[in-house]
Amino acid sequence: MSVQTHDALGQLLAYPNSTSSASIDSARLSALSRPAGSESSDQVVQSLFEAFRVASNNNDRQCMDALRFAIAARQFGLRPVGEQSIEADPAAIRRRPIRALQKWRLKRVIDYIDASMSSKITSRDLAVVAGLSRMHFASQFRAATGLRPHEFLLQRRVRRAADLMRDTSMTIMEIALTVGFQTQAHFTTVFKRFTGYTPRHWRVGNHMPPRTGFEPAAAELL
Repeated sequence: MSVQTHDALGQLLAYPNSTSSASIDSARLSALSRPAGSESSDQVVQSLFEAFRVASNNNDRQCMDALRFAIAARQFGLRPVGEQSIEADPAAIRRRPIRALQKWRLKRVIDYIDASMSSKITSRDLAVVAGLSRMHFASQFRAATGLRPHEFLLQRRVRRAADLMRDTSMTIMEIALTVGFQTQAHFTTVFKRFTGYTPRHWRVGNHMPPRTGFEPAAAELL
């Protein structure tokens, strides 16, 4: 790792603890997001920086801490402690009792999901935010929540979508994109799997008329 990379990483990790204004210096972030020698920026890193800007504008220090760690791990090639040995011996994790993900790690993950809802989020991204290997994270997350990370992410997106349908006049397509779905059809399929109703049915049942005006009645999101 070059001296320049070390300097950039040090700036990134130190930045949220600064006593200066909580607003992000765009030029500084832009420089960090394109390390020397890279031909193109990592889209995941760019999404993390966007989420970091939102958290900074909201002065959400806990979310900023989670995001800066994720940026550092993704961009500068850091690996959570123990990842290499676990990946070399996958059976090792199965031999040990699975403990639930610690509450502070779980909060980091949920804060990151909420801040990055409209972006693509992978299980690896969530593991990095939690500071664990993918195998450790997946098992501990399921022990803590009863859901696989991907299922939890979908559930969180569906709940956010329900809030938007109830409280805004956004179209179903706009809501689908806002909560991270690429198509309205996929959003409808997932929403119905979790609630038993299509988004249109659910929306009219919750007394929020859509712009289109074509939606029959439904029930509450569990």
